[in-house]
Amino acid sequence: MIRLLKAEFGRCLKGKLFWLMVIFTFVMGVSCNVVRYIDFRRNSNEAANEVVYNDTMLYVGLISASVLVGIFVVFHAGMEFDEGTIRNKLVAGNSRSAIYLCNFAICSFASIVMQYIFFFAAFASSYAFFGAFHHPFSVMMQLQLMGSLGIVALTAFMLMLTMILRSKTISIAVCLIAAVVIFAVGTIVTTDITEHSIELSDYGEEIMSPEKYDILDRYSYVYGVDSENCKGKELFIKEQLYDGLFQCHVYRFSSERELPYHWQYMLIYDIAIIAVTTAAGVFLFRRLDLK
Repeated sequence: MIRLLKAEFGRCLKGKLFWLMVIFTFVMGVSCNVVRYIDFRRNSNEAANEVVYNDTMLYVGLISASVLVGIFVVFHAGMEFDEGTIRNKLVAGNSRSAIYLCNFAICSFASIVMQYIFFFAAFASSYAFFGAFHHPFSVMMQLQLMGSLGIVALTAFMLMLTMILRSKTISIAVCLIAAVVIFAVGTIVTTDITEHSIELSDYGEEIMSPEKYDILDRYSYVYGVDSENCKGKELFIKEQLYDGLFQCHVYRFSSERELPYHWQYMLIYDIAIIAVTTAAGVFLFRRLDLK
């Protein structure tokens, strides 16, 4: 497996796909801030004297990660089925588990590299245009580490789809649809929680009805939902998605100067997704008919 892993790393670093994705993420990291700066100067009469909250731009790359990861995984791993490379690896004596895990390692490595390329490109350009950030750099690095784990979780999920579907054309369609669904659900959940939430600590039984307070106290660890239509189980499900979906994590990264509330739960969900999707992917891939 070590020999196969070295060969796969060589193929990745020598190939055009990896470097094209690196260049694209670098350009995207810089251009996001250039466009924002141009728009800011155009719409502000006193731009030089205003303070801009530019931390959000550091996480745009993570917001679009599901699409970028899906594209890289499909063209790196999915291409092997179209070109017959998978069968050649099996003939050479490599096990299916080793092939799957090597692809997972390479795709995770490439995805994390792209993440940090975007971050440092966005950091440098944003600092040059807008000045200091609200987040301390140590917190940024902790958020990026959490983002890396989320990126690996996305990679594991996209690789499972790609290795099971066995077709680059079908895989790219399915992975892009999955990326859109992940983005949409994460956005809806975040928006719904944000728009309808109040801090539970600000409202007690003396202000709201005992029944509603009991629901919020039982199911909501941080937010109380200011809506008569939101029942306890519905709130519980939304908050699990709020903790579990990587898209929700990213929206939360730029909202405070410290780590998001319940960040430990976010890590637990990411680890669980990596373990479950990788185990399922290896199990199903070992049973595929590749002849």
